[in-house]
Amino acid sequence: MTLITGGGYHGKSTLLRALEHGVYDHVPGDGRERVVSLADAVKVRAEDGRAIAGVDISAFIADLPGDHDTTRFTSADASGSTSQAAAIAEALEAGSGCLLIDEDTSATNFMIRDARMQALVPTAKEPITPFLDRVRQLAEAGISSVVVIGGSGDYLDVADTVLTLEAYVPHDATARAREVAARLPSAREVLPGTWTPPRPRRIRPRSLDASKGRRDVALKVPSLDRLLYGSEEVLVAAVEQLVEPGQLRAIGEALAWISRADPAPLEVKELLARALAAQSADGPEAFLRGAPSAGLSAFRAQELIAVLGRLRALELG
Repeated sequence: MTLITGGGYHGKSTLLRALEHGVYDHVPGDGRERVVSLADAVKVRAEDGRAIAGVDISAFIADLPGDHDTTRFTSADASGSTSQAAAIAEALEAGSGCLLIDEDTSATNFMIRDARMQALVPTAKEPITPFLDRVRQLAEAGISSVVVIGGSGDYLDVADTVLTLEAYVPHDATARAREVAARLPSAREVLPGTWTPPRPRRIRPRSLDASKGRRDVALKVPSLDRLLYGSEEVLVAAVEQLVEPGQLRAIGEALAWISRADPAPLEVKELLARALAAQSADGPEAFLRGAPSAGLSAFRAQELIAVLGRLRALELG
């Protein structure tokens, strides 16, 4: 677990954005001369209002009022905390081994509950287990995290490495951070429990139907943050590692391609594997129905599952 901290406007989020885009091939002179990222690193964030279909968020959120099942959580209008929990579960479902998180785009109550709030609202009445209490467990399971934090010193207790940014220059502050954490111990209660990987999902391919009117497949990408898919408008501004419209168009074509497959319920991991295998063999044109079309770009499993998870018509098998 790596913590990136420092004063405001000193480059913390800028460094994280460089890591986000470090998953793509480097071009000399593009500003990433000393940035290398794991190919499966994924940026996760909160996104009020997004759709969620049957995602297991129970490792972070359980016992919601109204007896909502958080092992198969579904919502047409997710909150900040449930959307961020779902984003992590989806990233892990796609095989990611590194999470990139910025407090500026996170739900505060998902990231931290300090000692005073724990005293005011008893743990038994709080359904959220904050990321702070799961990040070490994730690390022990082989899932790394890089977290930008400027406002919560409690994260010093769980970091393996601490970097501070000063005028866009990084410094190793691990030893200093450990000294500060020892001298000023946190009063918060560390919540017990163990990390449990999210349950796999099975979807009905036919629920990915992209038809509209007389058109078997209706796809349009007006901008990088919108996909018109069949009768749906899928908002993807929060999928920050999409870098050009050709990727989004190719993802839409891949989902439509899957919808024409065997109608039997299909595990999401198998869905991703089939799409990526086809793309690896024949490029994103593998998903087209007729003559090859220019303007398609390759995508990762992480962005494919992010778009899939925002389809409001998605049905579980």
